[in-house]
Amino acid sequence: MPSRRKRGRPTPMKKGRVPANAAPVEVEIDSIGGRGDGVGSATVRNGYDEKQRLIFVPFTLPGERVRARPVADRGEGLAAEPVELLSTSADRVEPPCPHFMACGGCALQHWREERYRDWKVGQVRQHLRRTGIEASAIEASAIDPLVPAMPGTRRRADLAARRLAGGLVLGFHERGGTRIEPIETCPVLLPALQALLQPFAARLTAALAPGEGADVILNHLDTGTDALVVLPRAPDLGDREAWAAFAEDCDLARLSMRVAGDPDPMAEPLAVRRPATVRLGAVDVTPPPGAFLQATASGEAAIGAVVTDAAQGAGRRLDLFAGIGTLSLPLAGEAPVMAVDGDGPASGALRAAADAAGLGPRLVTEQRDLFALPLEGRELDGIDLAVFDPPRAGAKAQAAALAASATPVVVAVSCNPATFARDAALLIAGGYRLDRLVPIDQFLWSPHIELAAVFRR
Repeated sequence: MPSRRKRGRPTPMKKGRVPANAAPVEVEIDSIGGRGDGVGSATVRNGYDEKQRLIFVPFTLPGERVRARPVADRGEGLAAEPVELLSTSADRVEPPCPHFMACGGCALQHWREERYRDWKVGQVRQHLRRTGIEASAIEASAIDPLVPAMPGTRRRADLAARRLAGGLVLGFHERGGTRIEPIETCPVLLPALQALLQPFAARLTAALAPGEGADVILNHLDTGTDALVVLPRAPDLGDREAWAAFAEDCDLARLSMRVAGDPDPMAEPLAVRRPATVRLGAVDVTPPPGAFLQATASGEAAIGAVVTDAAQGAGRRLDLFAGIGTLSLPLAGEAPVMAVDGDGPASGALRAAADAAGLGPRLVTEQRDLFALPLEGRELDGIDLAVFDPPRAGAKAQAAALAASATPVVVAVSCNPATFARDAALLIAGGYRLDRLVPIDQFLWSPHIELAAVFRR
């Protein structure tokens, strides 16, 4: 029978875990890390041993001193929760949102704007250096000033809902957890989306049984709001009629539903009151319900401007991870384009829009998993411009294939500076020069940043 731990003996930390009785430590914050946490160091006791560790404390700023309690071991350091702010930075400002710190959507509302913007661009430079890209590989003028995001411009929201004993909660998940912070106002969202928060909460209160949850995906299109609800079970006739009436009352362009766990990914329309379209280039596209859109219209315009400028004089054009045609359709205005994406509904929406606009063979579409089967070798022969805009995981295999090609100009769009830097290093090793990089703050007050970069042989 194992012996009991002697009373008063310190509980040692185990890999990935911190004991619940871990003592708070005092930390002086030196910098802001990639997740938006303040980073400092402190001597931490582990059993009878003491060791200097990095400490990550959310909602703190460089120059501040804080008492924080370690809660998790992240390997490179300890995540901690702030207990007491002992000294305050002159760069600390009043957060504009009453849900800040409880909602996991924003991490940096408390930082003065100039410092926040400098940090975002600094994150890009830091990731490039970490990947081993020498400063000589980047022209001094290659990185443009940050394209800022404005409050009240986010046109997409992914909301979570659950009916609890005390009532329904609808909002965003807390930072690093599963609890839903009920949102009444959000300074990031478009006013048209903010106005739907309370109506959706009321409708879901009637639609969900106690303990049930749902998701709500909102996209604000040119013709109004397109909403997709992911429900725990299929609604009956009465509930479908109630949802249709709800769409009428809220003036939604389209309302669709899907049942959670259903292997069929196709959404079912509950109400289509008018065409749900977004204009890309000179073409109106009807995206699938819940489709990916660039987070803000201004961010989309900034990306498009980089791509259009790089495409000057280019003949055959290639758009990889093309989605619904955010970049393909503007590119097709002057030269033929091949658009490739692994998502069937998105590719179908692009094909339908191109056909309706009479583009015909000017825009060729192909559904293909570019992670498993990148375009490579002779498939890239004769391409004058290649654009790729992958998910956060980046496009390692596709970037390597482009690096081995003779394509004169490559434009990389990314929402993850770490995977962008990895892919950029592959292109530079293959003989490309980073000619221009535009950092775009699509994700206001979050640690995320969008990039559009031009590489030339």
